[in-house]
Amino acid sequence: MLHPRLKALFAAGISTLMALAPSSLAQEQAIDLGLQLAGNPPMQIIKRDPPPLPEPTDDFEIRDGFTLVDTLDAFQAAIKDSDQKIRLKPGHYRATKIDPPVTFTKIRTAAKDKNPTTTQEQVFAATGSNNHFDLRGVVITIPSSLKGKLTRKTHMADNWRVTGRGNTFEGAYFRTDVDLEYPNFFSGGNMFEVVNDDNRFIDCTFLVKGSSPYGYSDYYGKGRGAFTRLDKHSFMSLEDANNTTLIGCKIYNQAFGHAIHFHNVDGALIEDCLFTGALRKTRDIYREKVGVAHEHGYNIMFRGKRPIPRNEVIPLTEDAIRSYNDVRNIVVKNTVVERQRGCVALFGTGDITLDNVTVREGGDCSFDVTAKDGGKVIVKNCFADVSYNPVFRMRTHTPEDSFYEVTILSPADGVKFTPRSNLGEIAGIRTTFILHDGTTKPLPRSANVLTCGGRKELTRSTVTNYTPATLILEKNVTHCTIRSIGPVKDKGKNNTVIRMRRGTTAETDTDAKKQP
Repeated sequence: MLHPRLKALFAAGISTLMALAPSSLAQEQAIDLGLQLAGNPPMQIIKRDPPPLPEPTDDFEIRDGFTLVDTLDAFQAAIKDSDQKIRLKPGHYRATKIDPPVTFTKIRTAAKDKNPTTTQEQVFAATGSNNHFDLRGVVITIPSSLKGKLTRKTHMADNWRVTGRGNTFEGAYFRTDVDLEYPNFFSGGNMFEVVNDDNRFIDCTFLVKGSSPYGYSDYYGKGRGAFTRLDKHSFMSLEDANNTTLIGCKIYNQAFGHAIHFHNVDGALIEDCLFTGALRKTRDIYREKVGVAHEHGYNIMFRGKRPIPRNEVIPLTEDAIRSYNDVRNIVVKNTVVERQRGCVALFGTGDITLDNVTVREGGDCSFDVTAKDGGKVIVKNCFADVSYNPVFRMRTHTPEDSFYEVTILSPADGVKFTPRSNLGEIAGIRTTFILHDGTTKPLPRSANVLTCGGRKELTRSTVTNYTPATLILEKNVTHCTIRSIGPVKDKGKNNTVIRMRRGTTAETDTDAKKQP
């Protein structure tokens, strides 16, 4: 029987996204020479395959007021102009030329930046503003051989660069074609770099591929001092760009890099989207005969040499939704995130809201969402399974006056728990945590544990646990009210612990309304 809150989720019209949630472990059956060396056996990757390309058609809609263009050259010229409605004829288009470099001065943070004006390189430069690009039925492919003609300076080259404001990109299938064998390509930077306000992406699909090294998470470095040539590739960077909107988009991240990452952003909306990455069982690395892992004796080199564990599952991407610098007023709604490092990793200087976000098979953790400087976190009606890695992590800030409500789900069929499988760690000041039970079968005792406090304090807060999970209150848990169906081990001070009857839910909990 579905948990009442899952029933409510379907009733709210999100059944399509929930149907996308993984039900089995899809694995690579053949060598993809854009992802791995030919001298190794096929890499066993846990991922979701992107949708097939739409068939080109001459039967398509041209809305009133839109101008039809039927070549990629014409479209590449149109994105330089403003105040247009452009309909690109449905079809498969492959980029063959590169736009000139674009010089741009940051809108707001220039005074704080030693180098506020930069000259970037890109394949497509969208410098126009207030355009609506109707790209339904359109596939635009950028081959890695073309991208490789751009500069290889760090953070200086992207597939698309949007310097205009108020543009809408609707319905396109944007993709990378790794047409050179791994690792003999360059894909560094982002598929999209957005540096101006009020841009929208509606019902678009993005296939992000091409990074090196691939298949090892960050075992061989991810910045200066990397132990091999490093070529990261992300989906979208928002820098100094407010009020970006993604609605109904699907992002298939098959490169080591973030999906979407924010830098100095005030305002963004992600709604009805899917972010899906890739995982790999660590024991599969030991099957390799050539490459960086073999060269280093199957040792992790980043942050200290040590053997690769044999019984863990690692992400082949970075975080799915990630923030840097001054980031506030980010809203993520009705969205599924799966199989990426930190699935939602937002550290705000202002408010962060997650509403009806479902996380599956986090590659390092499901929710790492905190705020400082008076920012508040609201995580409501959200869901996460206990699979390979922890559900909660709070590594950056200690949230204050915030709210977290998460329903714990059972993993997909075929998921085998690892030593890192558990509910994770929570912290906060005057913060409320509510855990609902959406599992369909019991979790193993070792995985059904939530640590309260620990690296960061939990004080003057409330934890209501409607699951059978064991709560461990560390020494820095003080002056908290804990209501729990599962057992509680209290190592803290001045806490009130109330055990609830098994079977109590939010709907039947008569004492819940009495809690602060």
